[in-house]
Amino acid sequence: MRDTILIMGACLLMLGCEQAIEVDGTRLRAEYAVPLIDSEVKLAELVGDIDERVRLTVDPDGLLRFSYTDTVPAVTSDEVFDELNGLARGLPLPITRRREAYAFPAPEDTRLTALRAKAGAFTYSLPNPYAQPVRIVLTLPGITRDGEPLQVRGELPAYSGTGDEPKLTNVDSPLDFTGYTFDLSGGELVVEYAIDGLDGEELAPGRATIAAFTALEFDFIEGYFGRTPYPGVSERLEIDFFDNYQGGTIDFVDPQIRVQIRNGFGIPARAVVDQLSVESQAGSTVAVTGRVVDEGFDFAYPRTPGNTALTTYLIDETNSNLKELLATRPTALNYRISALLNPEADESVIGYLLDTSTYTATITVELPLYGSAADFQLRDSFPVNLGEQYGEITAVTFRVTTDNELPFDLSLTGTFLDSLGTVVGDLTDGDLLVIRASVVDAMGNTTAATQATTDIPLQGERLAQVRRASRLVLNITFATSDKGSQAVRVTDRQNLRVRIGARLTVNDQ
Repeated sequence: MRDTILIMGACLLMLGCEQAIEVDGTRLRAEYAVPLIDSEVKLAELVGDIDERVRLTVDPDGLLRFSYTDTVPAVTSDEVFDELNGLARGLPLPITRRREAYAFPAPEDTRLTALRAKAGAFTYSLPNPYAQPVRIVLTLPGITRDGEPLQVRGELPAYSGTGDEPKLTNVDSPLDFTGYTFDLSGGELVVEYAIDGLDGEELAPGRATIAAFTALEFDFIEGYFGRTPYPGVSERLEIDFFDNYQGGTIDFVDPQIRVQIRNGFGIPARAVVDQLSVESQAGSTVAVTGRVVDEGFDFAYPRTPGNTALTTYLIDETNSNLKELLATRPTALNYRISALLNPEADESVIGYLLDTSTYTATITVELPLYGSAADFQLRDSFPVNLGEQYGEITAVTFRVTTDNELPFDLSLTGTFLDSLGTVVGDLTDGDLLVIRASVVDAMGNTTAATQATTDIPLQGERLAQVRRASRLVLNITFATSDKGSQAVRVTDRQNLRVRIGARLTVNDQ
């Protein structure tokens, strides 16, 4: 609403418009009525981006609202993957029996059921210590690619008894492990190793029989990840609605802080509000309190890898002290929202993570143009120039006529300043009511436009003072219908027509 009012204030004070008064090349001492402005402010045309964080939006019923939005940097799954990749950087599998079961390394309180490798190598060294030829089959039934388990087959000649034992090995050319998946649903990594004579005799693995994974990296993890806090990022959202505030009151109907979480973590999670406070115009910090801070809120998670889930949570006067916060005239919102994974610690719920998984939180402070205001005062300034190009004008009266569908009165006072900031004159003698509130019904909706006409005279010593001015400081005061006693609605269907004319007295020199 502040920006709308300042647009109107600027329309009312187009004092720099040049109008030549000339008849047959001769300047005369006479009065002339000169139309300067006939403009209509259409609120629907104001909808859209105001700057990179502020939008003027419109609800389905036409209600306008200012939306201050900020999105925190995405929280990634790097922390989980970095820890797991570190644990699995080197994973030896010594084989001493025909069937071995190994515990796969995992972060604390984590139970993994499936993994997919995006990098890594698999090596093996399978000797034959026997004085007979053997067949070897190494199988990892829980590790597959394209549906086929990882398996190594080969035959070795008999060991002569001296020198190095024959070996089936790929140490010089490790197997690229990209794309292999681990099925750990049984809780273990199983290795089956058969070394048999050609007649079928089952033999025991020789000493130094070993396989190993090195430099494993994963891009998919499935399992139970424990009840784990996941840190958020501290952010600050500036709110400039009250930047020019000078006094008075304003009361919004149903203001909200909208928290939207777009989640790619396939894990149950709860938002934890670590910090949520506003900086007031007076310089104090006031904390948001209420259920949302005490309890947080659960947010949805996707069930299929690659998808995201969107959760919207509204912070309003029913679950927080938002009304109290707005009364402090906030200039910024400070916040940090973290996540608690598996908040119920239910190990039966199996989730997943991709190495590209992220979640982001978007915070929007929504100030609907639905409410009431009494003597709400703003201040802003505009450059003016009534100098030499108006040197032959001895008097000017600006007439401002407005046809208003907006449900509030607007009055103003103005002070002219020179280039040094010294007051050189006043625009008005006291408050001027330049816009009169439209007629509204019991619900605060406009039912009829209202016209107002205001004259602003400048002459004599006052005009001489104003000629030295380089800036006009406006104090703008507005109040909703019935002097702020009724809540009203500002919609995209409401317009304001402003007509400004000037009656000029020109002195023939």
